[in-house]
Amino acid sequence: MVARIIRLIAFFVYIFCATFVCIIFTMLSVLPIKYLTILIAISLGLAAIFGLFTFKKEFKNSQKLTKTLKIINIVFEIIFSAVFIIVFIYLNHTMNFMDSIRASEYQIDNYSVLVKKDSKFKTIEDLHYGTIATYDDGSATYSEALDKLAEKIKYKKVEEANLGAAVAAIVNNKTDSLFIKSSLTDLATEVFEGFNIEDYNNLYTVTIKTKIENREASNIDVTKDSFNIYISGIDTYGDIATVARSDVNMIITVNPKAHKILLTSIPRDYYVQLHGTTGLKDKLTHSGLYGIDMTINTIEDLLGININYYIRVNFDSTINLIDALGGVDVTPDITFSRLTDGRWCSYYEGISNHLDGFCALRYARERKAYGAGDLHRIQNQQEVLMSIIDKLTSSKALLTSYTKILASLSGSLETNIPSGQIYALVNEQLNSMPSWTIERISLNGTHIDAPTYTISTEYLYVFEPIPESITEVTAKIQEVMAEN
Repeated sequence: MVARIIRLIAFFVYIFCATFVCIIFTMLSVLPIKYLTILIAISLGLAAIFGLFTFKKEFKNSQKLTKTLKIINIVFEIIFSAVFIIVFIYLNHTMNFMDSIRASEYQIDNYSVLVKKDSKFKTIEDLHYGTIATYDDGSATYSEALDKLAEKIKYKKVEEANLGAAVAAIVNNKTDSLFIKSSLTDLATEVFEGFNIEDYNNLYTVTIKTKIENREASNIDVTKDSFNIYISGIDTYGDIATVARSDVNMIITVNPKAHKILLTSIPRDYYVQLHGTTGLKDKLTHSGLYGIDMTINTIEDLLGININYYIRVNFDSTINLIDALGGVDVTPDITFSRLTDGRWCSYYEGISNHLDGFCALRYARERKAYGAGDLHRIQNQQEVLMSIIDKLTSSKALLTSYTKILASLSGSLETNIPSGQIYALVNEQLNSMPSWTIERISLNGTHIDAPTYTISTEYLYVFEPIPESITEVTAKIQEVMAEN
């Protein structure tokens, strides 16, 4: 009686696991019909075999044989049930990951209260009735952030005309502290002499979450229609919804019919007219301070193309993904070393360098070691991206570290690509297993110093576009999209 109960439990556990997994695969449409048919056929075949031995009575002349076969039957039911459970775990990780990378419904603006490290102020409470330099940055969150700070302490506001004047106030000890949007602190360090964020302590951070409208994704068939994906790499850690400069700007043009991919890089310092603005142009990287839509619309204006989707990543996602893949390999064309956050990263010319996530990110951000500056940084970014793609497509990393890879990206990546479109691409890839041709191109320009829309009082290092380069890149994107 006990043996029969065990057989029944093992059989129905298998039936449940197999049925559940087949239903999920059918709902997701991630498996091509031919593979889904095979999976269902195997599941049904095994169910028939397992059912035969589960419910069959003993053979007339061999009770011992019957008992042995039923034990073997239970073992195989357990094994295949375990296989389906593992498959379900992978599918569950995938679905949770798809939920985690959906475009945020809000954006985060952080404001910092900075004091000099040698000041007498060690906590935000010490700053009661102190003076705070600030300026109206033009954002909708500025007044709200000041109101939230006023709930914490009483202070005397010294409102300056612009960012430069506000920074000068604390540098020259005119005020006790500086209230500044956190996304502007690195920019202030680059622009204003005498100000270095490392010489200051952040006593308090005011965080403002603002509801935003997600950019609507294109209604196309990604298995048949060519499309453009904009990749924005923001220069910050932490929550992907945080407003920050767009340090990496790349367009991935995908032609699913011709199985071609074009990687187009745009220099971060490209001097462009921000969408909807007049007067001064600005660095493309500064467009990120005004939201992802501003950057996308500006690029569309620049190149005269339609960007169908976007992917937004930050420092965390880059480091974590590369570490999950076990590192990437690059071949630098010069030898150099860099000290960042207390850690040295060294790169050696002409040989393959295996880099972990931290040093790969540093390599992708390097420009001062090269005479070509930002143009060479673009080459490094493309090299790192190509190495990641190579790891994902030609090694066992994706299979052996699948859940680790998904976990590494969760919370530090967002996209407006519908999950159904992603599953459709996977389905098409599994169905025909095509080999893809990948090309690389970048926009060119000349270095000049000019005032910008974001900081109009200073002349900044910018990259003036060469019209012929824009024409060439636009034509190349259109060529790849039109190819059959």
